[in-house]
Amino acid sequence: MAEGSKYNGSSEPTLLGRSRVTSEFNWTEDDEESLRVLKLAGALGIFMLLAYLAYDQQVLGKSAPGTDPHWLILAATCLLFGLSWTRSFKRRWKLWILLYNLVLIATLILISRETGDPESRFIAIMLCPLATAAFVSWGTRWQFAMAATAVLGYAAGEYYVPIESPYRMYRWMGLGAAVIFAQYTSIFIERYRRRLRKQVEDLEEAARFRQTQIATMAHDIRSPVAALSGYVNLLEDVDTSPKERTDLLGRIGSTAWNMDLVVSNVLDYYEAQDDDIVASPAELDPNQLLSEIAEDCGLQARRRRLNLRIEITRLPACMLDSRHFQRIVRNILAYALGRTATGDVTLRAGVRNEAIAIEVTDTGPTLSQEQLDALFQRPNRNGNSSAARGLGLYIARRMAEAAGGRTHARFADGRRGLTLVVEFPIVVQPTNAKARTP
Repeated sequence: MAEGSKYNGSSEPTLLGRSRVTSEFNWTEDDEESLRVLKLAGALGIFMLLAYLAYDQQVLGKSAPGTDPHWLILAATCLLFGLSWTRSFKRRWKLWILLYNLVLIATLILISRETGDPESRFIAIMLCPLATAAFVSWGTRWQFAMAATAVLGYAAGEYYVPIESPYRMYRWMGLGAAVIFAQYTSIFIERYRRRLRKQVEDLEEAARFRQTQIATMAHDIRSPVAALSGYVNLLEDVDTSPKERTDLLGRIGSTAWNMDLVVSNVLDYYEAQDDDIVASPAELDPNQLLSEIAEDCGLQARRRRLNLRIEITRLPACMLDSRHFQRIVRNILAYALGRTATGDVTLRAGVRNEAIAIEVTDTGPTLSQEQLDALFQRPNRNGNSSAARGLGLYIARRMAEAAGGRTHARFADGRRGLTLVVEFPIVVQPTNAKARTP
């Protein structure tokens, strides 16, 4: 069953399997659903018993065999139905159901003694575990108790009220099959409920995580927007000197550059959560793309008063997703630029082990081994990721993996600084594809 808590007597709905807490006893939503089914079944059972008694009275007369035990079953069913609306019933409802079935089996044995009919006794007792397995969510242990009650009750009937029949062994085999089937049905339903409950909990956790992520990203965007507003106000000040205006324009450009990258990464992040990042490779020249990225990031480096060094050897044309390639390189460069206060950031690119290797090395602060291992990982459940730039590294890893590549990080020389590495396999467009005419 669900994780236990305490029943508060109210009927407020809760999520599947989630229990309600008071100081009295355990009560779960599964119990609530079972109680609703029992109330409906009790009303239907009373109606069917009355119809059955009315038919017997009409066809066989008031002195028909088994009439008195039938009234006993009706009384027991009415009692159970009435108790199901009380609070004391909720405390021990599983035990009440088991006792009711015990009374039902004993009464059916009494009816068979008066009617001499072994088949109706067998069928009714066989249906007891099947009905509870299908409609009563009380777990495998209580279902096993129901199975034992049915088998022992039927054995008691066969011993104390024997009715000669050539099909006695067949009935025992049928009862055994029904009990086993009912038990496996109970196990299957219980496992299904657990899986469903786990899915609900995972969805709740994902919803909470997304809400936290949205709040975190909103903060990451709100701060630059506030900064932009302040810079514009300073630019509008007539007392601002030309040198100060130049500095403010650089700050505005740097802030807008970071905001654009943050928004793009947030959009790609939700695709990554749904495993929807799919590369669309096309033949491209990585040298031209790297030159454009270096120029764009070089401007950002100058705004931050950093030196961006470029060391790129000639790279072969290959099949890559142009948007993904640019986003990956920009993200690792943005991370390096963001964590470096003074000094150099170096972008290297070359061919290594039949793959295009891109390395970005900075002179930022030293990281611990734990921080190094977590650089390209998904932001944690609290939505924290070493600022918005950390999300960019996760997006870079997912996009690189979508292209068949990989990412990793290592300490720079002397453990001062950091080196981020992305490798793409060199995939060349087939010759026949190039020669294909439209």
